[in-house]
Amino acid sequence: MYVAFALLGAVVAARLSRAPERIAAAAAVLLALLLGWALLAKCVPSFYSDYGRLARLRAPLDYWNELALVAAVAVPVALWLVSRRAVLGTVLLYGAGVTVLLTYSRFGVALACVAAVAWILLADDGVESLAAVALAAPAAGAVFGVALALPGITKDGQPHAVRAHDGWIFALTVVAGAAAVAGAMLLVRPRLPSSEPARRRIERAAALAGGLAALAAVVTAAVFAKRIWHAFANPVSSQIASNTGHLASLSSSNRWRWWQEAWHAFTRHPGGGTGAGTFELTDRMLRTSSLVTTTEPHNVPLQFLSEAGVVGVLLFLAVVAAGAWGVARARRRSAGAVRAAVTALAIGAAAFVIHLLVDTDWDYVATCGPLLFVVGALVGSASEARASVRRPLLAAGAVVVALAAVYSLAAPYVAQRELSNLTLASAKSAHGIDPLSTDALTQWAAFERPARAEQLYRDAVRLEPENANLWYDLGDFYWIEAKWPQAYVAYSESWKYDKFGPAGIPCGQLDQARHKVLGVWPPSCPGGRRAATR
Repeated sequence: MYVAFALLGAVVAARLSRAPERIAAAAAVLLALLLGWALLAKCVPSFYSDYGRLARLRAPLDYWNELALVAAVAVPVALWLVSRRAVLGTVLLYGAGVTVLLTYSRFGVALACVAAVAWILLADDGVESLAAVALAAPAAGAVFGVALALPGITKDGQPHAVRAHDGWIFALTVVAGAAAVAGAMLLVRPRLPSSEPARRRIERAAALAGGLAALAAVVTAAVFAKRIWHAFANPVSSQIASNTGHLASLSSSNRWRWWQEAWHAFTRHPGGGTGAGTFELTDRMLRTSSLVTTTEPHNVPLQFLSEAGVVGVLLFLAVVAAGAWGVARARRRSAGAVRAAVTALAIGAAAFVIHLLVDTDWDYVATCGPLLFVVGALVGSASEARASVRRPLLAAGAVVVALAAVYSLAAPYVAQRELSNLTLASAKSAHGIDPLSTDALTQWAAFERPARAEQLYRDAVRLEPENANLWYDLGDFYWIEAKWPQAYVAYSESWKYDKFGPAGIPCGQLDQARHKVLGVWPPSCPGGRRAATR
């Protein structure tokens, strides 16, 4: 599906003159609409009622880190717009700043800053960009400060009345900030120096200030390296909350543990990995607490490495390298206004790739799709026009690959819909549609006689031998059939792959089966009763 977005971008770019400029302009409009809606949903509670439960900004993408990524991508686009429409570009930059701060995304804030620096270094209008940043950043920080003082905007669990009251205050604050930024840019823009020596002095002064700030950050990190690392590699029991304190925390939010688990899975299966979508099984097998679980390691390259092995990660890196080469080629071949648009879009695409290292962006079509469309468009814009040549074999191969891709995407979804009917026929049909579905096998087994059911449960376990839930289902089957030794073995396997799952419950099925087979109770279940806890 993501390949289709990139191909569509290439096709569109091939048919448009000055495609990067037009796509950058369209991106600016779409980003302004998205960020505007995100902030409006904070002002009007009925637009996103879940803010009453958790205040962290996430609408309309439903995930704060993805919204922060979009805001970071908006930064270079806004700075590009400053060179064409100074006021509009500065206001968009201001909106991106307010949005990324309200997501409480630490990496998102850092990425937005890096994107701004990258644009200033690569663009030709550094002075205008510096002016826009100098106006928009303090204004965004001031609005964020006001938001922190409004419980209905930044506090969890607030009633509708409080959110409605504070929403109006926040709306007026956001509008006032935008008006102030726009007015200031109108005043500042004509007064910016036009002579090259003066502009160079400003750029050198900004570079010196930025260098000193970077040096201070490096020195601080070196001095407090041990403390920073301890906070980053926090234990699972200290998952940080999604509140305003999130921005000040150095914790990895369990990412370090998940990354270690992914690496461990790779070392056990370096060639082909553990299989697509199996990290949840890896996490359940290796976790040391029942408090935090995940389905992905929050690092896309590591996920490819653990689930698809060396081959998978090499394919991923090859795609990234090909995209980077194509984008660099597009920038090298362009000039003037087109080059500026390519630069802005390229920085946004680079921010997306960097963000893949710390989150699950691969799951979100709302971000991956448009960004891959942009990459495809940039690559397509650099291609030279060639005379069309008929290649029937290549076309036939492309059709076969496309059909296979469509089937692989559609089969699990269609099979799952079949299973919702809860009949023997639907279970068999789902298995025919998706032979790799363990849900289809276990549901089918529920309708069969014991001998056939046992075979189906074992087929499911063979498909996913490290799935604790499947082993537990097999144990339940043996328990019902009063096959105590087999039940004990199956429950033990379930516990092996998830010590904090149902098989790990004191005095649960595993302990009961152990007693029936061995005649003993574990210390956590003396005499068949759960031990008292202090």
